[in-house]
Amino acid sequence: GARGYDASVAAHLRAGEAGELIPPRERGDWAALAAAQRANEAAGARCVGLALETRPDHVTRDEVLRLRRLGATKLQLGIQSLDDAVLAANQRGHDVAATRAAIALLRGAGFKIHAHWMANLLGSTPDRDRADFARLFDDPAICPDELKLYPCSLVETAELAHFHARGEWRAYTRNELLPLVADCLAAIPRWCRATRVIRDIPSQEIVTGSRETNLREAAEALLRERGTALQEIRSREVRAAATESEIALRETRYATSIGEEIFLEALTKNERLAGFARIALPSAAAAESPPIAELRGAALLREVHVYGAVADLGEHTPNKSQHTGLGSRLLQRAADIARTAHYPQLSVISAVGTRAWYRRQRFTDGALYQHLEL
Repeated sequence: GARGYDASVAAHLRAGEAGELIPPRERGDWAALAAAQRANEAAGARCVGLALETRPDHVTRDEVLRLRRLGATKLQLGIQSLDDAVLAANQRGHDVAATRAAIALLRGAGFKIHAHWMANLLGSTPDRDRADFARLFDDPAICPDELKLYPCSLVETAELAHFHARGEWRAYTRNELLPLVADCLAAIPRWCRATRVIRDIPSQEIVTGSRETNLREAAEALLRERGTALQEIRSREVRAAATESEIALRETRYATSIGEEIFLEALTKNERLAGFARIALPSAAAAESPPIAELRGAALLREVHVYGAVADLGEHTPNKSQHTGLGSRLLQRAADIARTAHYPQLSVISAVGTRAWYRRQRFTDGALYQHLEL
């Protein structure tokens, strides 16, 4: 909360030199960070993914380069709405064009894109929200890989309280909000993961708005009553073990603002998701002028993810799916796709802790990415 944040900042200011946020013992430079990253490659606890959060209007080519140097592999982006009038009413400070531009840069640099979208913002309605949510996936310039769906809740200190007091904004009733959330979940395609459906705000701090901490569960129950099956990733992740011999690969292709995206799924016989890969095939223009020069001409491997029980490194156990070759199988198919599309190399936005694995898959180190010659 704001009070905790303020206390943390004050502590840092007291610990550091006058007017500086970071105390001397916590300071570093790019060389120190690079050394720490190299050390972590073989550490007992490795960083296998780093998600950072920013605003669409802060994403520039220079910022994309800085984020990648920090080791980021995923960017959480507060887009909130794809309606310019709603963004303006809520004083977001950016428009939809900024969101489209930011996502193009991030996707072109290989990042996973985790969007935040909000229902019940000032100026919206349930029907307007439904139309806005559809744009997340109908607009090739958006198409996030992951999504947080946040209904707006009013806390006492928010400026929205003035609009609420004047009757210009109200929280949706449960009978409005629950069907809306259910409709949104049902509209998410198979290549996107809905990671959260309500914000973690203490109920005593909410003046008005949903306090239902299991809102997602309630929405999924409503969908089951309707006979609607969810397609989004989280609802299909494998829960029981699956051996590699049971798994088939399926490709879903869709257009983005930089070219074509391929979602490569590893599916069990009962259609559970055991793993996936995300491959971006930039258009000729996008490939020639990527946000980071190291990626010029390359197809992009933006993610490889395997679910299921974890086996020890080198262990091959029938009832465990990680470290049993499924990731390598996905990787080989990704390379075949890129090769068939006539890209000279496949470049991966690897995390610090996964670099060694990609080296074993014949990737070589670049400055900020790893590359497989095709």
